[in-house]
Amino acid sequence: MLSSLIGNLLSNAVQHNDESAPKVTIDTVVRDASVIVTIADNGPGIPDEQRDRIFEQETKGLNSDGTGLGLFLVDTLVDIYEGEISVSANDPKGAIFTIRLERATER
Repeated sequence: MLSSLIGNLLSNAVQHNDESAPKVTIDTVVRDASVIVTIADNGPGIPDEQRDRIFEQETKGLNSDGTGLGLFLVDTLVDIYEGEISVSANDPKGAIFTIRLERATER
């Protein structure tokens, strides 16, 4: 399911990008207890007033032909993994999604 989570964010970053050359970067940071994944793009970004609602079921972006389930699914999967997800503005343009997941422990 982790591939669905990351794949959905990558697809959104490209599909909703209004640049002639969409750019998406992925970064990971591994810490003792967690892994942080950031996915940043150079698209139109997400207006401040929408950031609190984008993970709600059936919420669609402006001019979106999607179902409104993609980011809801992402948020649900992050919850299943007991992680956290947030979105912020990218400078000078775009969005940054940050996911924090706990590292698996050896048994």
